[in-house]
Amino acid sequence: MVKVELDIFSGRPNPQWTLSKKDARQLAERVRADPSLLLPMDAETGGLGYRGFIITTEDLGDGDEWRRAGLPSRVRLGGAFQPGAIEASRSLLYTAESARLDLKDPGAVLGVAEEGITESVQSLYTACTPSYYTSDTSFAFWNDAAYLQYNNCYNYASNLRTNTFAQPGRASGTVWSAISCSNVGAAAVRDGWGTSCRADNNYNVCLVIWPNTDYHWYRLAANGHWCHKPGQTAARNYDNSGLLITNPETCNRGGYTTFCGYYRGFNITVS
Repeated sequence: MVKVELDIFSGRPNPQWTLSKKDARQLAERVRADPSLLLPMDAETGGLGYRGFIITTEDLGDGDEWRRAGLPSRVRLGGAFQPGAIEASRSLLYTAESARLDLKDPGAVLGVAEEGITESVQSLYTACTPSYYTSDTSFAFWNDAAYLQYNNCYNYASNLRTNTFAQPGRASGTVWSAISCSNVGAAAVRDGWGTSCRADNNYNVCLVIWPNTDYHWYRLAANGHWCHKPGQTAARNYDNSGLLITNPETCNRGGYTTFCGYYRGFNITVS
């Protein structure tokens, strides 16, 4: 079986629960697809309060997914310094809701953990300055009927209305060849994007992936809101839940579950 321990207390024992076979299998599949989610037990994951999860496996049967995946018997996942584990962390926290935790007010403890997951990610990104902000509410330039269907998320991220449904890498001669963070990201770098701040002005953008299917870009605009243009549809400042996007890592992105990272640039060339 697979046991989960929410590492959150200091003086008293942490809350623990056992995953169902289905949840254990899904966790094993998630970390097998991305082994970087797992951390050694001595990894630094934060101070007082939420510090991620400790996963322990015991009495595994021959058909157990965790053993077949060759995963360690005791590891950490999540915490203040692991922004890439936010989806897995939230999934684990969700499994605690149906467990009978030995707590006076389990809802309050889980709520603190949820806040810790969100805050730990938000604190890791600082926009490059000066930031070349554009409007977070006026999208007439992008949503005019004459241009709407010819420009996509990459056009919007680059702030260039080329009417070519721009593709990362095409302007520089070699378009992306696989739907992955490294491949699409490298194509964008060939167009002029970088991972370090510029001295003059900066568009702050980020890349997310629908695994093996599609990519999507967001751009930071005024008031700390992230905006985007999903394909041929209108540019907007809200996510799939209709909420203003203040953090692209934690917003509702639908099937685009892989967060790749941030890029910076100005006067990018796209085609």
